[in-house]
Amino acid sequence: MKPPPTADLDLARMVGLRLCHDLGGVVGTIGNALDMMGNVGGEAATLAHDAAEELRRRLVLWRALLGGQGDATVGATLALLEGQLAGGRAVVEAGTLDLDANLADSTVPVVLAAMVLGGEALPRGGRVRLAGDPARELAIWPEGQRAAWPPGLVRALAGEMPVDAMGRDVTIVWLCTLAAAACVRLSIAMPPGDSAGPLMLQFS
Repeated sequence: MKPPPTADLDLARMVGLRLCHDLGGVVGTIGNALDMMGNVGGEAATLAHDAAEELRRRLVLWRALLGGQGDATVGATLALLEGQLAGGRAVVEAGTLDLDANLADSTVPVVLAAMVLGGEALPRGGRVRLAGDPARELAIWPEGQRAAWPPGLVRALAGEMPVDAMGRDVTIVWLCTLAAAACVRLSIAMPPGDSAGPLMLQFS
């Protein structure tokens, strides 16, 4: 899949970051107002507070997905995904991976986008596993009932699906675009049987 020009990527990032900034300010104000209400609002206020906190966490994640946030450790990167995969039904499993290892600025959003796709591959929840060497190569794969990568991802990596034909698969477009810009090679190992093979991220 041919990535958009760099100028288009930069523009998409700027627009996305501006939206996250503006919406984040509003969400913060709502959260503060609900905190000031205390128990006055009862159950309705509690539901509203939980919704505002969930929206705040999603905005933080999407700001990181847009990139340009700087280097980050594996642990700090994965912490952004807590409660965010498969509608909260999937968890991250990093095994023996060194959580203190650094991810370069350009690879942080690539890893996040791949992990989000791992969550989308788990319609009934499960685990999104991460393993490998953060300096050279990482493997990401979903484990759970009916785990399967979106068909659009397989076609995109095979170069069979242009950006303008992907419809709602915006995460796939974003992953492939970020990976191309960061010189990260993407591939999927297809094992025998019904299990979803690992998505490989190879860093230059």
